[in-house]
Amino acid sequence: MAGDAHLSRLLNASLRVAALLLAAVCGSAACQAPNDTRAPQPTPAGSRSTPDTRPPDALARPDDDSARTALDRVAWARVRWPEGDVLDGHLAARLDEPVRPGSLFKLVVARAARAQGLVTADTRLVCPRQVVVHGRRVDCVHPDLGRPLTLDDALAHSCNHFFVRLAERLDRAGLATTLRRLSAGAVNLRGEAPLPLVVLGLEGPQASMRVWMRVSLAAMADDGADEVGSRLVRRGVQRAAIEGTAVALDDETTQTLAKTGTTLPDGAAQEGLLVAWRPERGEAVMVRAPGVSGRDAARIAAAAWDRADAQDEPAVRVGRVREIVAGAAAPRVDVRPLENYVAGVVAAEGAADLPAAALDALAIAARSYATAPERRHARDGYDVCDTTHCQVLGPATPWSRAATRRTRGVVLARGGHTVAVPYSASCSGVLSSPRDLWGGEAPDITRIGRDPNEHEVRAWRSDVDAEALHAALREAGHRGDVLRDVRIAARTREGLPARVALEGLTPADIDATTFRHVVGRRLGWDVVKSHAWDITRTGRGYRFSGRGIGHGAGLCVRGAAVQAARGASTTQILATYVPGAALRASGDRVTLRVPSALTAEAPRLRADVQAMLAESRLTLAVTAPRDVVVEVHPTVQAYQRATGRAWWTAGSTRVGADGRSRIDLSPGPGAPDAPP
Repeated sequence: MAGDAHLSRLLNASLRVAALLLAAVCGSAACQAPNDTRAPQPTPAGSRSTPDTRPPDALARPDDDSARTALDRVAWARVRWPEGDVLDGHLAARLDEPVRPGSLFKLVVARAARAQGLVTADTRLVCPRQVVVHGRRVDCVHPDLGRPLTLDDALAHSCNHFFVRLAERLDRAGLATTLRRLSAGAVNLRGEAPLPLVVLGLEGPQASMRVWMRVSLAAMADDGADEVGSRLVRRGVQRAAIEGTAVALDDETTQTLAKTGTTLPDGAAQEGLLVAWRPERGEAVMVRAPGVSGRDAARIAAAAWDRADAQDEPAVRVGRVREIVAGAAAPRVDVRPLENYVAGVVAAEGAADLPAAALDALAIAARSYATAPERRHARDGYDVCDTTHCQVLGPATPWSRAATRRTRGVVLARGGHTVAVPYSASCSGVLSSPRDLWGGEAPDITRIGRDPNEHEVRAWRSDVDAEALHAALREAGHRGDVLRDVRIAARTREGLPARVALEGLTPADIDATTFRHVVGRRLGWDVVKSHAWDITRTGRGYRFSGRGIGHGAGLCVRGAAVQAARGASTTQILATYVPGAALRASGDRVTLRVPSALTAEAPRLRADVQAMLAESRLTLAVTAPRDVVVEVHPTVQAYQRATGRAWWTAGSTRVGADGRSRIDLSPGPGAPDAPP
């Protein structure tokens, strides 16, 4: 039977392949958006267009109250796809009423034009921005890209001119055939409406939004008979959610395919339509929103997914200690969705100038601290406070939200349990032992001693009035009329304060961590800025002088920034500062099958698989949970029977149609039937 090192190497290689397969939902690197798709584009001047009339940048962020409020006013549904089960929604009957598709129909036209050989990957058309069809103004309002448009450009930005030009050559019967195929016979093209207006979805067939969703998703899906067309369409609808009409759905952590539309029902106000699909999540969203454009519908869809995320994730009870008023028995308690809470902590504990890898490491540490089994404030009725005693909480920022999204669900664990990993803004150049600082019997899992990532350590100094310090200690329970002296009575092995002597008071000493929090709560958290400090007498009281910011144990955020600037990944940073813990991602399901001879090793192998899956999330920016079956076969022959692979291969990785990944491993050298 193979040794442990052999299995670990095979698992590592196989899991990386599995992760890549799971991430490559579109099936081809060509489906990914080009590198320049996020470049800012100028906003065009206003026009009298009918479809998609809002400027593309106006609705770029989905996290405003108006989109969330709209969820309770418009018709929408979140659907498991391709199964079709409705997960949640609003005004379901409205989704069954007939409506023209607006620019959703451009997906049908794109497929029909490909089938008729009218457009290729090299087809490019210059958009003049002004479009008149049968006396009707349908001007384009997308940004001027400064180049002729390709098919994927036209889909991403919903260019009316591009599709009107296609209509000049499009065969109506061929378009009807494509529509019947994509709708599985549910929609037919009849009547004599002008084809350019049909192509824009402003005239022609009507159907329910549920039907248009099926048509749109069928058009977005891979078509084995036209791989080039599939790539162009998929790239166009992916770019729509990155830079185009559905930019409100942009999410760095998951692939989104989307198409917006705006339609004008007879004698009624315009309606915004949207169909969006996140293949990694296996979910689609459809929206029908009266009185708005397709861009607004994208905002509403983003709010629907945000709300689903908040409902699915655990909550954190936060004691708002910083807001407590004099005489109050207890602080106000906020219940926050976990990822919302983490984004607020990263904003308060981090900085916008930190490299992404360092911010991601901070987000993982913050999430681990919040979800670890130990609760520092369980007796107080909440999980964490909002001060440096736990984690400072502030308003989330775009960069803190981005770090939270990139690391969604990833924590640090040891022995199958999430661990509360400490961190500080800037250590003093020496990393402290959590046990020395706070006591307890838990083993040290963080790095101790010199910080290998040398960074600038600033010195600080604070003066405190003797009476003010005495009052703070009395409030904390120390008795005595006169505080005669304060001095460091014991130090940690790193030379940091461990206990503080309080001459003239009872109790006559206090541990340094508690002393720092006593001073912080009463006199301000900027008085003793770190655990690396000394104290001397002054004429009016005491002077604290020190270096760094924070306690100096665990992850050093500024040190992590230095390491990230050298090119280190988030995983490498965490391995530097927390070598005793491994990554784990919530939602990942691992089924492990091993021969009886490896039963004792199964827990360690399972932990290795979970850590590798979590690492692949960070590397590939894939946050959807994975379901993985790993089987170590007892013999080479058993491995060959299960996989059909040659005896000399080490492993086999494949992803089923249900999204479940399977990894089969050969026992390797030393197996009973292994060739010499």
